[in-house]
Amino acid sequence: MSTDKNLSPFNFKYNREVKTYEVDFQHVVHNAIYFYYFEEARIEYLKNLGFSIKGEITISNSQFVVVHNQADYHEPARLGDMLEILVRMSKIGRSSFTYEMEIVREDGRHICSGLTTVVTIDRENGHPKPIPESLRKSVENFEGVALNAAAD
Repeated sequence: MSTDKNLSPFNFKYNREVKTYEVDFQHVVHNAIYFYYFEEARIEYLKNLGFSIKGEITISNSQFVVVHNQADYHEPARLGDMLEILVRMSKIGRSSFTYEMEIVREDGRHICSGLTTVVTIDRENGHPKPIPESLRKSVENFEGVALNAAAD
């Protein structure tokens, strides 16, 4: 499959090389590794917005818990490939937000697509809580669009 998808709406890009410990005996990236790539890129996305990530992701006494992960595999990535991971936050609800990610190899081939939904919880009681306004504003400024709160 080629890069027929429109990847232009992604404002954040993270580059990395496929390492030896990420591949199977055929030198193909193991399917579970893509979730590590997605997480790595999501953390870099938040750091790019100015949030400090030290040990755990916390903003305004909130923690963030992944409640849904999805990946669609289009072509294999192989040992030594240079990958560009594109990230955007596509939806912000009251207490959850969703990231979209695309992985593209340096030759432009579309490797993998992913979605991750994260819920904001209170550090003290573990219950869902509203997304910190600082995060919402930072994302909307960076993405250049208002991501309206929806019921979740």
